[in-house]
Amino acid sequence: MCHLVQDKNCFKISTIVFALLCIVIAFTGCLQNAPPGSDEGDHPESWINVHATTKQPVALVAFTAASLKGASDRIGPAFSNATPGVTVKFNLDGTQALKQQIENGARADVFISASNTYTNALRNEGYLINETVKPLTSNFIIVIIPATNPGDIQSLADLGTPGKKIAMGTPEVPVGVNTRQAIAKLANGTFNSTWNSTLYQNVVSFETQEPGVVTKVALGEVDAGFVYESSYKAAKPGTLKAIVIPVKDNALQTYTIGILNTTSDRDSAQKFEDFMLSPQGQQILTEFGFRPI
Repeated sequence: MCHLVQDKNCFKISTIVFALLCIVIAFTGCLQNAPPGSDEGDHPESWINVHATTKQPVALVAFTAASLKGASDRIGPAFSNATPGVTVKFNLDGTQALKQQIENGARADVFISASNTYTNALRNEGYLINETVKPLTSNFIIVIIPATNPGDIQSLADLGTPGKKIAMGTPEVPVGVNTRQAIAKLANGTFNSTWNSTLYQNVVSFETQEPGVVTKVALGEVDAGFVYESSYKAAKPGTLKAIVIPVKDNALQTYTIGILNTTSDRDSAQKFEDFMLSPQGQQILTEFGFRPI
């Protein structure tokens, strides 16, 4: 009888132990299947939703005319502050060089051009999203001289005095195109053909980027240079002086902005374009010598 009772008790104990073991195994499996950071597997769908909607930072690339060099230092931080999670990096170069880079396969999100000629060419070739191409700002041509004025240039007339050293953009660069238009107007109106031919004889440096002209003048390597008003405004204070070209004789350059079809984030690129066209973006451009359209 005693052995029978012991056997029954042993059976009951074994059954209880087995049941407890099953519970432990089942509970351990639930913990292993729970997502990281969840409490014992409760509400796994909440964890999935939170992590699925987390957006990675966006870094835009803007191929930008070199004459925006000064303004770009302000535009970048201002845009990032206004659009958290999105930054912009500027590739600054002559517009004609930027066009060639794009045609050769360089990836970018936005194109800011100092010449409608190059903008229209890229649009016709299918590189720009048509509806995003818009006028951005404008710029006038001025003459800059070193603050020390070693060439003793007091007026535009002195540019036609033999022996002066002048820098200007190449004929392919937008600033070079506008410089030649302004010189032609001055020669045909205020001055004459002798002034015009002597001025060109005085040119000792043709630059493929407008900042190159600024550098030549600032270092005193030339007596004067033709640049955009914005570059004079962006120069280090006290390094340059300016001689203004009257509006009637000037050549106003219109800048355009557009989104490239190679952009990896159309929405963010649109936010950048909207910022550039906004009152805040336009104010920054104005502070650096650009003019409203």
